[in-house]
Amino acid sequence: MPSIRLLRNEVARTVLSPLTGGKVSAYIRPTIAAIYITQFCNSRCTMCDFWKNDHDLKELTSEQWGIVFSRLKAFGVNFVGVNASGEMFTRPDAFEILGHLRALNMDFGVNSNGTLFTPPKAKRLAALKPRAVTIGLDGVGDAAYMATRGLKNGFTKISRHIDNLQREGIHNIGVGTVLMEQNLYEWVELARFALEKKLAGVRYTTHHDAYFTPDTTAHESRYADPNFLVVVDREIEKLIELKRKTGIVKNSEAYLRQATAFYRNPTCYFPVPCLQGSNRIEIDVYGNVTLCSFMSEPLGNLVHQEMEEIWNSELHRKAREDAFRGNCPKCFLSCYAEENLRLSARGFLPTLGNSVRRGLLLLGPHP
Repeated sequence: MPSIRLLRNEVARTVLSPLTGGKVSAYIRPTIAAIYITQFCNSRCTMCDFWKNDHDLKELTSEQWGIVFSRLKAFGVNFVGVNASGEMFTRPDAFEILGHLRALNMDFGVNSNGTLFTPPKAKRLAALKPRAVTIGLDGVGDAAYMATRGLKNGFTKISRHIDNLQREGIHNIGVGTVLMEQNLYEWVELARFALEKKLAGVRYTTHHDAYFTPDTTAHESRYADPNFLVVVDREIEKLIELKRKTGIVKNSEAYLRQATAFYRNPTCYFPVPCLQGSNRIEIDVYGNVTLCSFMSEPLGNLVHQEMEEIWNSELHRKAREDAFRGNCPKCFLSCYAEENLRLSARGFLPTLGNSVRRGLLLLGPHP
């Protein structure tokens, strides 16, 4: 079964990486892909510049995404995270794109800001049986939402839209939150909100200028204020306590504790190599395969090439090795860093647990 292969790869990568200094991971083929289907967004997030993008007519069509998915499946990918450098459901054909995945019997999860899940759209999404839905949320209450994501009455709307999804039988709903100064006192409140709404959990990620605002310097010293760092330490400890008591916080403790080191020194905080090249395949809005959101040089294009050809190319091999050697921006986004922490003694067991849980989620029955 494809999902069994995914679980096997996840555990093998986690167990073997520390034993081989991570070298084996550069050659384990990924069974997960992350795609970005649009750069347009209807939010106005304060930490992010993506919403300044216009509609791009060169983004792949639904038909072209169907070609991409077929080639990913032929390569052995069986789970696709559907994202956007913006909001995916601003595309009128978003459900059609997801339909290609379902027709190929490929599991998928969606990442959204949650503002567009009206009852009809919640019903359409439920019919496609996503494995998971992650909603970006950085504060509890309309005032906090306006301060972080720039939409009036946004929190009330999203809370109602979560209800719409749950009524349609989608229960593996999680929250994705950016840890930043603007929402410092919302971190714990978001975990409590997730408990109250009976959500799957909250996954936190550090704020990173090179990702959210690509035109700025990669690392700024905005978080060097000692007073801010004292509060960060305190709030992180509260999250760890909530994680231990309730399980609602989905990050590993290793990641949460390392996040405080990131804010103290963003340029040299991360002690292990990056395994992104073999953890998953990333595809941008044009069908280009890239190593990650930071190393965005095209390594091939899945509209015109098979994934096998791209994976075996010298260009892709060199990019994987560069990342492993640390020749990269050294981000600390949780989607990348949680996997890399398996190479550290402190992070091995927590990230092994996360990998097993992720594999078991994909093995389980459809929602």
